[in-house]
Amino acid sequence: MTYDVVVLIEREMSEGDARRVAALYARHEEAVEYHLLVSSHPDSGFGGPMALLGSTFADVAGMTGTAAVIGSATAPSARVGPVATPSRTPTATLADPAVDLASVIEHSSRRLRAASGYQVHVSITHGEILLALMQMVKTTGSKEVVVVAWPETAARFVCSDWSAKARKLLKVPRVRILEHDT
Repeated sequence: MTYDVVVLIEREMSEGDARRVAALYARHEEAVEYHLLVSSHPDSGFGGPMALLGSTFADVAGMTGTAAVIGSATAPSARVGPVATPSRTPTATLADPAVDLASVIEHSSRRLRAASGYQVHVSITHGEILLALMQMVKTTGSKEVVVVAWPETAARFVCSDWSAKARKLLKVPRVRILEHDT
């Protein structure tokens, strides 16, 4: 039995981001499976986590149909040893999904796998991120959602009580908001 967690990222995860996400579940009794969700267009009003702020939960909850989660791929299940680089990665060197989606996927999944020792499955959405998040939680049976966002995004989520609304809509016991390690 595994404990499934969806991790929504706004940009490439730094090593610090991956360690912080892994630390949330380090003492968990069950094996953890991470489902990394990346938007192919994070800055547009249509796609990235910032778009969640503009989406009303009533509008999205009333929609029918499936989310546009496309290009889902499972990362290799082989264990990857810890990366022997400095503990903090400058955010200036982190890849932007709008420019280099392949690097975001490769580096983020590798870092999270190395930090946690668990499998990381990667999915890309080319559509509305909230619908993709709802679909991913439903199909994976995830118990939690972790959103790793820039400080400005995280602050707006906290101020708008987004996590409480998301928890109800997604039907998960916990939604966590983490700031990107800068």
